[in-house]
Amino acid sequence: MHNFDKSFKNHYCDALSCSLGDFIDLFNNEREDEISDMLTFEELELLCEYSVLKNRIAGVGELFIKVPKPSFAIKSMEKYGLMGSEILSARLMSGLRTSDLLGGRLMLSIEDLLDYNEGALAEISDFVAKADIPIFIFLGRNLEEVGKIVNKFGKSPVEVLEDFGFLDRNCYVCGLNFIDKDDQKLLANYGTNIILSPRSDAEEGKGAINLYNFIYNGLKFVFSSGKCYNIDMLGEGKFATLITNNLMNERGLISSIDLNAGVFIQDKSLNIDDQVDRLYDEKFELNEPSLLKQKEILREKVGKIALKIKEKI
Repeated sequence: MHNFDKSFKNHYCDALSCSLGDFIDLFNNEREDEISDMLTFEELELLCEYSVLKNRIAGVGELFIKVPKPSFAIKSMEKYGLMGSEILSARLMSGLRTSDLLGGRLMLSIEDLLDYNEGALAEISDFVAKADIPIFIFLGRNLEEVGKIVNKFGKSPVEVLEDFGFLDRNCYVCGLNFIDKDDQKLLANYGTNIILSPRSDAEEGKGAINLYNFIYNGLKFVFSSGKCYNIDMLGEGKFATLITNNLMNERGLISSIDLNAGVFIQDKSLNIDDQVDRLYDEKFELNEPSLLKQKEILREKVGKIALKIKEKI
């Protein structure tokens, strides 16, 4: 077993799903805002800490975590020594304070382009440019969404991002299971950051990821756990590779160089070309008694919060 402590990237982890997922199935749950509203700030911070700690134990060193309120995870990330940023819904943009934007550890997210009109999208694009913060956008996760975007805006999903200037920003795009090759090439031209969540997408029925298409069209990708509560970044890489092998009916299309770039922090990358198959059969968990004990303490508290939620929904 390799020691991969703080070696992995996880570029999208939903804090509520990661923490409460031990007790409540939040996949395809449309009531996350309602759940956030029924909890106290202290309870929400505890959920965020539990999610951060789970990532730390799973070997993650660089974490982008979706939070219900700004600054709810940063203290925990500093406590457990993780790099990364918080992801906050753009719907909460108007309530941000100057202090929330300091330190460069916040990015806004657009969960669904269809939730916004042209004026709102232009406002978000202008805001992230002036505040100099990244934007995280979910896109192309199913065919229905792609069709509705084309009908609403008259352009392909990635062309919409280009029109509103998002691709000129520090832009992260997540999903992309159902965008065509022209959109993939457009993203490559801009050097857009691509985030893939193979296990989470499979759980949500969002479609299958074909890594070969991304590599063929010159796109660089990073993996994430999405809404999964069981953090396993090697598992993300292995699952995406298996899907690609099955879709293409051929093995060996994904090199260890491409796969490792999506899993490992750059300065932690290992020379493991000759053992990549064996490596990705592992699952890393940090065996540090103090952190494992803290995880059990937090898990018990999260269980009580989950029981409170179950009683109300």
